[in-house]
Amino acid sequence: MLILLAAASIAAVEAPPPPLRQGLEPLGFLVGHCWRGAFADGSVDTHCFDSIYDGQHVRDRHEVTGGTRIYRGETLYSWDSGAGAVGYTYWNSLGGVSRGTMRARDGGLDFGDESYAGPDGRRITISTRWRRIGGDYEAVSVSPQSPSMNRTVRYVRVAEPVSVSAIRSGDGSHALVHETIVDAPAADVWTAISTVEGWKTWAVPVAWSPADETDLLETSYSPTARPGDPSTIVQRFLARIPNRLLVFRTERAPERFPHFETYRRVTSVIELEPLGESRTRVRLTGAGYADTEAGRQLLAFFREGNRVSLERLRDRFATGPLDWDAVLRRPD
Repeated sequence: MLILLAAASIAAVEAPPPPLRQGLEPLGFLVGHCWRGAFADGSVDTHCFDSIYDGQHVRDRHEVTGGTRIYRGETLYSWDSGAGAVGYTYWNSLGGVSRGTMRARDGGLDFGDESYAGPDGRRITISTRWRRIGGDYEAVSVSPQSPSMNRTVRYVRVAEPVSVSAIRSGDGSHALVHETIVDAPAADVWTAISTVEGWKTWAVPVAWSPADETDLLETSYSPTARPGDPSTIVQRFLARIPNRLLVFRTERAPERFPHFETYRRVTSVIELEPLGESRTRVRLTGAGYADTEAGRQLLAFFREGNRVSLERLRDRFATGPLDWDAVLRRPD
C-alpha cells in the first residue's frame, strides 16, 4: 500500500513555479538556474538563483572555488515599494554584509552603489551592472576602494546537478522530487543507500542498525554520537526492491527538530533507474507534506537539505567516500 501511495504522489501533475511578485520580474531569467563565470586568477564563481515564499523574494547562493579556500555568499532580493526598486542584502562566509538597490535600466540590471562592510568593519563601495549577452549575462563591477573588485565576468548558464520540483497530490498534500545522475552502476548505488556502511560514505558520519531489527537505521551528524543519543535520527525501511526502490520513514528526529509530528507522516522513496552499465538516475521523493504552515516550512527546509544530500551521493562516486572531518569543518 505504501508503495502504491508513493507512486500515486510521483505521478501527480507537477505544479508550475509561482510567478515572481511585481517588481522582481527583471530577475526572472535567472531564477531556477545556475550560472558560472571565471575570474582572472583562475577561480570559478557559480551562482544559483531560486524564488522563495511563492515568488515573494529571490535568493542567489554563490560559491567561489579554485583558491586557497572555498568562499560562499548569499543574496536575498525583495521588492521595496517605497524606493520603487529591488532591495538586496548580501552576506558571505567571511562575515561580511552589504546592502543596495537594483533597478532594471537600459536593457540590463543596475545594482547601484552597493555598500559592503567587511568583518573588520572596513567599508567599501561596489558599483555593478549586469547585461544579457545571448543566453549568458555579463557582470561589470567597479570599486574605488578595492581595485581587485574591478572586473568584467561573463556568466554562462549551467545545468543544475540536482533538479528539484514540487508537486501537489490529489489529497491536497505536497511532495518534493529531487533527481540527479550518479556515475555508478545501480548495484553500487543501492549499496550506498540501503546499508549502514553505505550511508556512512555519503549521508552521515555515523550509523548503526540493530542486529535484531535490520529495517531500522539510526544515524547522526555528530561524529561522537552513540546509539540512543538525543542527536540521533531513526529511519525505518518500509519496502525494498533491490537495485530499484527503497521506501522509508523517519521515526525519531534530533531534539528540538521543528514540526516532527508533521514530518513523521512524510514517506521517502528513492528510485534507481539504470542508464547503461555505469550510470544511474536517482530520484528522491518525499510524499505527504501537510498543506499547513508546518508542512510548508518543512517543505522549504527539505527542498535544500535533500538537494545537498543527493549532491553528496553524486560526489561520493565522483571523488570517493566523503571525508566527514572536512565536511564538518566547512563553512555553511
